[in-house]
Amino acid sequence: MSAPGRTRLYREFLTPALHRRFTTAAGLALLICYAEAVIIGEKSSFLWLWFPIGRAGIRTLLLFLCVLSVFVLRVAQLHIGVRNTASPFETFKQYLFRFNTIQTLAWYSFSGWWFSEVYMWSAPNSANLHWVAEGRSYERPRLNERPIYLRSFFFTLAVMQSMYHLYYDYDKVTLPVAKPKSDTVADQQPPVMVSPLTRMRAALLQLLQTVVQRSLPMIVVGPITYSLLIRRRAWSWTLFFAKLLWKLPKAAEPPRIPPYHISLLLRSISSCFLIIILWEASNAIFSAYVAQDPLKRGQPLTNYSPDPNGSLLNGLKSRKEAPKTFAFWELSHICQCFEVRRKSIFTEIDRAGGTTWSQTMNACVAVIQGIDTRIADYQNPPVTASPLSMQQQNQVQSLPRLSAPLRQDQITVNPLPPTTSRERIQSNIGTVAKSFGQSPSSPNVKSSPSPLSPRARQYLGTARNKLLTQGQQEAISPASLKSQLNHYLMEFLRSPVGRPFRQTFQRRLCAVVLGTPYSELHIAVNAIDALTHLAVASLKEDTFGKVQKDIPDLIRTLVNTTTRLESFVNGFAVHWTDVDFPDTDGRGRRVEEVEMVLDSLKSGLRMLVSAFEDYAVELGLGPAEMRIARVVAGSDP
Repeated sequence: MSAPGRTRLYREFLTPALHRRFTTAAGLALLICYAEAVIIGEKSSFLWLWFPIGRAGIRTLLLFLCVLSVFVLRVAQLHIGVRNTASPFETFKQYLFRFNTIQTLAWYSFSGWWFSEVYMWSAPNSANLHWVAEGRSYERPRLNERPIYLRSFFFTLAVMQSMYHLYYDYDKVTLPVAKPKSDTVADQQPPVMVSPLTRMRAALLQLLQTVVQRSLPMIVVGPITYSLLIRRRAWSWTLFFAKLLWKLPKAAEPPRIPPYHISLLLRSISSCFLIIILWEASNAIFSAYVAQDPLKRGQPLTNYSPDPNGSLLNGLKSRKEAPKTFAFWELSHICQCFEVRRKSIFTEIDRAGGTTWSQTMNACVAVIQGIDTRIADYQNPPVTASPLSMQQQNQVQSLPRLSAPLRQDQITVNPLPPTTSRERIQSNIGTVAKSFGQSPSSPNVKSSPSPLSPRARQYLGTARNKLLTQGQQEAISPASLKSQLNHYLMEFLRSPVGRPFRQTFQRRLCAVVLGTPYSELHIAVNAIDALTHLAVASLKEDTFGKVQKDIPDLIRTLVNTTTRLESFVNGFAVHWTDVDFPDTDGRGRRVEEVEMVLDSLKSGLRMLVSAFEDYAVELGLGPAEMRIARVVAGSDP
C-alpha cells in the first residue's frame, strides 16, 4: 500500500547519490594532483618534496582547482545519450554559438592559466620564470618574456582541449546497456556492479596514448601560434599590469628574438604532458563514477523513501534526461533482481492516478510508442500552410494607389492640364508607368523565343562547328558539365575534408528512431526489459489480477513497434552524401544502436508469448495474432 503524505521526488535520492560519487571521484583526482605536485616541486629537499603538510600539500590543493574546474563543467553540461544529428557539420552548426561552447572554453582557459601560475610558482629560481628580469646592478628591470610564453602556451593548449572536449562530446556519460537475458524472470540476485577503478584500469592505456598524441604536436604548434598570433598582444597586456608594480622602460615592443631556449621548450612540453593528464584523468574519473548503477548498499535508491514506488514513478515521468534515465534503469533492476519491490508494484492498487502497475505500464508504453511516433513523423511530416497564403485567404489587401483613379467621363476629350502639385505628381507617375508598359523590352510584352534571327543562329552554329571539335562540344554540354561536377563532388565527400558533410545511414537512422538532440537508447531498452519482466512475473505475483487485462495490448504494442521498426530500417533511404555506404549486402543497414532496441523488443515479445500462450484465448488473443507474434519475435519460422 502506498504511504500517506507527500511523495518525495526522485531527484531527492538521485542527487545525494551523485554527490557521493562526485566526492569519491574528487578524492581520487586529489591523489593525481598530489603526484603532480611532487613532480613539479623544487628538488632541494627530499623530505619537503613529498611531505603533505608543507609546500607539497599547498601545491596539491592549488592544482585541485584545475580538476574542480573540469568537474564543475561536467556537472553543468551533463547528459546521458549520444548526440544525434545528421552529420558532423550539422553538429558544428548547432553547437558553435551555444553557451555551452563558451562555457567550455572559459573553464579550460581558467584551468590552464591557474596551472601555469602554480607551475611557475613551484619552479626554482634557475628556471627564470619571474615577471620581471632584474638584470645587473646598473640595468633597469625589464619585462621577462619567458613566463609570457608559458602562459600563452597554456592558453593555446586550453583552446585545443576545449575543441577536443566538444568534438568527442566529453559531457556525455556512457551508461552500460544490458543485453536481453533469458526468456524467464531473472534470478533474485543483485546486479554485479563494475567498479569504477576497474573501468579506469581498463582505460589507462588508452588515456596515456591520448596524452602522448596531444602533447607531441604542441612542440611545433606552441611556438608557431605564439609568434604569429599571440606574442604582441600578450606582451602589451602583461606590460600594462607589470607597470603597476614595477618601474619598467616605456618601450612597448617585445624583443626581436622570441624566448625559445631549449630549457623553456622542455619545460613547456613536460608541463603540457602533466596538465593533459590532469584533464583527461579528471574526465575519465568523473564519467566512471557517475555511470554507476542506481543502487545504494546493493539496494535501489528509492528503497529509502517513505513511498518507494511513488518516488520511482516521479522519476519515470520526469521530463529531465538524467532523472528519467536513472529511474528506468532502477526499474529494470527492480523487475529483474528485487522480488519484494517487484511484488509491491502489483499490490499497490489505491494510488492516486491509478494503480502502481498501470502508471508504470503507461510510462514504459509511452517510451515504446515514442519510437512509432518518431517514425510516423519522419514518414509523414506535418504540412504547414505559409503565413502569406492564410493571410490571402482571410483578407485581400490591395497595394497603395500611385496614380489617379480611372476616369468616369468621356475619355476621347483631351484632359485638362494639372493645376495643383498633387495632380502634376500623379500625371508624371502615370506617364512613366505607361512608358514602361508600352516598351518593347517590357516583361509584359510577349517577346520572340530568341533575339537572334534564323540566319544569325545558322552562322553561330557554323562557327561552333569550325572552332570546336565534336569532343569539345560534348565536353561543354550541360549534361557533361553536370556529370563532371557530380564526380568532383563525390571525390570531395570521399576525402577527409568532406567527411564532416556526410549524412551517414547510421546517424540519420539513429536520429529518427532514438530521438534528438540526445539518444534515448538506454531509456528504451530498460523500459522494454522492465515491462516484459513485470508482465511475466505477474503470473505468480499479481494476487489481485490487475495485469492480465493489459497483456493483449502489450503484445500488440510490441508486435506493431517491432514490425514497423524493421520495415522502416529496411526501407530507409540512403542519403546521396553517404558515399561509403556498403550497398552490396545488408550489413550497412544493421546499425548497432537500433539492433539493440530490436533485440530487446523481440526478446520481450518471446517472453510474453511463451508465458501467456496457454491463456491466449481467455485473454482475448486469437490464434492468428499469436502466430504473428511468434513470427515477429523470431520464435516461429
